[in-house]
Amino acid sequence: MGNKLFSTFLFILFTSVNIFSQVVITDPFFPTVTDDVTIIFDASQGNGALEDYAGTIYAHTGVITDASISLSDWKHVQGTWGTADPEVEMTALGDNKYSITYNITDFYGISGTEIVYQMSFVFRNADGSIVGREADGSDIYTGVYEAGLNVAILFPSSDFYIVEEGSEIYVEGVSTYSDLLELYVDDVLEAYTPDSTITFPITATGSGTHTIVLKASDDVSSVSDTTTYFILPDITVADLPAGVHQGINYMDDNTVTLVLFAPYKDYVFAIGDFSNWELQDDFFMNITPDGKTYWKTITGLTAAQEYAFQYLIDGNLKVADPLCEKILDPDDDAYISEATYPGLMDYPVGKTTGNVSVLQTAQPEYNWVVDDFIPPANGDLIIYELLVRDFSEARNYQTLIDTLNYLITLGVNAIELMPVNEFEGNESWGYNPSFFTALDKYYGTKNKFKEFIDTCHANGIAVIMDIAMNHAFGQSPLAQMWWDAVANTPSAENPYLNQIPKHDYNVGYDFNHESDATKKMRTLTFRYWFQEYNIDGYRFDLSKGYTQNNTLGDVGAWGMYDASRINIWQDIEDSIRLIKDNAILILEHFAENSEEKELSNRGFLLWGNMSYNYNQATMGYSGSDLNWASYKSRGWEDPHAVVYMESHDEERLMYKNLTYGNTTNPDHNAKELNTALLRMEAAAAFHVAIPGPKMIWQFGEVGYDYSIDYGCRVCNKPVRWDYLDNPNRYHLYQTYSALNHLKKNYPAFGTDDFTMNVGGSVKAVNLNDDDMNVTVLGNFQVTSGTIDPNFQHTGKWYDYFSGDSINVSDTHASFTLEPGSFRVYTDVSLAVPDIDTIVEYLDPEIIIQNISIYPNPSSEIFNIQFESLTNEPIEMEIINAVGEIIYTEKIETFTGSSTITWNAINNAGNKVEKGIYFCILKSKENYTSIKLIIQ
Repeated sequence: MGNKLFSTFLFILFTSVNIFSQVVITDPFFPTVTDDVTIIFDASQGNGALEDYAGTIYAHTGVITDASISLSDWKHVQGTWGTADPEVEMTALGDNKYSITYNITDFYGISGTEIVYQMSFVFRNADGSIVGREADGSDIYTGVYEAGLNVAILFPSSDFYIVEEGSEIYVEGVSTYSDLLELYVDDVLEAYTPDSTITFPITATGSGTHTIVLKASDDVSSVSDTTTYFILPDITVADLPAGVHQGINYMDDNTVTLVLFAPYKDYVFAIGDFSNWELQDDFFMNITPDGKTYWKTITGLTAAQEYAFQYLIDGNLKVADPLCEKILDPDDDAYISEATYPGLMDYPVGKTTGNVSVLQTAQPEYNWVVDDFIPPANGDLIIYELLVRDFSEARNYQTLIDTLNYLITLGVNAIELMPVNEFEGNESWGYNPSFFTALDKYYGTKNKFKEFIDTCHANGIAVIMDIAMNHAFGQSPLAQMWWDAVANTPSAENPYLNQIPKHDYNVGYDFNHESDATKKMRTLTFRYWFQEYNIDGYRFDLSKGYTQNNTLGDVGAWGMYDASRINIWQDIEDSIRLIKDNAILILEHFAENSEEKELSNRGFLLWGNMSYNYNQATMGYSGSDLNWASYKSRGWEDPHAVVYMESHDEERLMYKNLTYGNTTNPDHNAKELNTALLRMEAAAAFHVAIPGPKMIWQFGEVGYDYSIDYGCRVCNKPVRWDYLDNPNRYHLYQTYSALNHLKKNYPAFGTDDFTMNVGGSVKAVNLNDDDMNVTVLGNFQVTSGTIDPNFQHTGKWYDYFSGDSINVSDTHASFTLEPGSFRVYTDVSLAVPDIDTIVEYLDPEIIIQNISIYPNPSSEIFNIQFESLTNEPIEMEIINAVGEIIYTEKIETFTGSSTITWNAINNAGNKVEKGIYFCILKSKENYTSIKLIIQ
């Protein structure tokens, strides 16, 4: 607005928000980059979150420069979040006003070549739990100007100023200096003054949009600023058209009906490409007689053309459609590659802010090859839990399709995808959902996802979608539309979300699962994914959180039997069975067994976490009782416990094996790589043998050994397809494949007639079936051990993996097993699986030890000291708190102590912002990491 500096594309990008905020004013009003400036924050304005706050308030600030790619791409950020940082402490002025004074160039560290367009702010208390923002929750921006003549309209200053006809508007404006200020309304001169400020009343008459121009002139030049106001039309009360639902309804190739559930709102406009992002009477939405739902039928659309749009609610809140199937994100879309999402629609830069929804009539059809897929029976499931982000470097559905033979050979019959609906950011586990019916674009297109599912079905593999419908995050319109900015929680009017969560493990904002609005939304969500994508079921994250029973402060009570929670889940199951009667429904529940048993009886599968017990076994310690891996041991009637040794939430078994394994027997050292891999094979044998559905976490089948906390818990993890080059890791993969073959092809592995002796370190499982009996034996000690094999009968038994046979004359004769070994015996001769021979593969030494950093924290220089046991080159990576690699360096080492100096720069040579980072030193097989803080 009126800044001469904005003369390029960046004008469009960075003036799409009002830079004359009522929340912040500056002195001088038009600061240049070299000026000393005083920032005055009015805590009573904007979202008012810090109004009447009794403690110290801190600024968190950066600048928008010519290097910024979006309004959220702050540069030269000042202030360490969550700390009482004296560098950004505000001075209390009284009356809810606070100030901070600095020189713009010096404070932000601006170089002589940078162009600064805006200063960006939020304000917070010391720990960052209370944050002052604009009224709509956005960041606060104020302009940085080129020296000379500038002008600005201070009021009305919003993007959409909406008034009723006959209202009086006091137009306010200011200039740096001028000989003349002229005020025009719809090209008619209404007032002028030789002063540098103006205030003038106008009366809103007529209809539609009206333009206000303030022009400042001196003897050599003139500049102007423009804003608009819109006169609110009368609202039409009308019933919804027949057959439409909340969200986008495609009526024909040129017509859509938009439906928004928005109780407690006064009016809604649809704005978007179809309206040139302007307010128009034609897109003022009707309201239903109950006053809760807004709708509008839009005609004249071009078939197959994508249209970006939003809803403008009550003139001050813009949101995407909560039930759209695609959004555009002004911050994240720039990082989606053309290879992953060809032809991604551009964000409407300069026309709006925030996430926008996309509609498209006559969308390209996907021609399904398999449209009648029947998923495996519950008890036969072999599920592979997969995070697309960490499965391949390409991180997309095409690569999943290209590598599907790997999973087919492994023998899985279901893939459980960690959340792929739209979540905040790009690189995430996905449990921070923002839109529940939109496919996250970071992994690929809608039809490519369909192709992946179709290819899975063609190969007998079900696709299960992990979904976190227990909560929504702040970018969700379901939170934004009814928000208490002062409390920083959903408002009391929110029809979907609880103001205060009902349990201690909540993240984001907790759904009220007994609300009619929530019930309708989730049913629409379930139907969409089943009908549009042919998915086979859901895994429900944190299912124990689906309750209105308040247990805050008492985690134990949260896990106790909750009849209301069971009723909620029964309602969910009933709604799903009406859509897809054979849907796979898995709960991450972890409540007391009586509740899980009842849910199992009602048809749900439930996650069965056996990580600790299996890891005790693989490390060679006591505490490895596997009885709870059996649904019978739980007292359940059906095989509905989805048992796993690893999941996305658990530490990797191999990491703990190599870190903490039992070393008391030097000839069988559980910390040694080859030994640890052999012990993982034994664990896999019991994992598969105990009847019931099973789950494998990605790359557990090759002994993935990076810690869950590598970088950080949810940070990107290295993709190590090269593990298959290690013959013993590949042997583990082949062993899994051979075991899964048994489970998929021989009924004995799904029998309900079985016995187990798995409480000690030497274990046995006996599977009884009319066609074939099976006995599985394993020794998880680090020394030889014996067990009663409890063979089902005397006679000949066959070793599945070797093809050798034994004659059993005494079914209870002690059977001796070497440490870490196992046997799978059948009383029917089976084809011996084609598995490569185990080799004496040398376990690379851990060559990097005793890492330390000094000084730490530091503002710019970090000396990283470590000891190297060989001369092998290593690589140093610096990653940020979300797992992005910002700096890499190849290092030639020598035996002994080494020191590397890092000057807090990224790979582009630019200074790195303040915050928490991780330094990782890597050799070919090993790594070590340490945290560092830039202050």
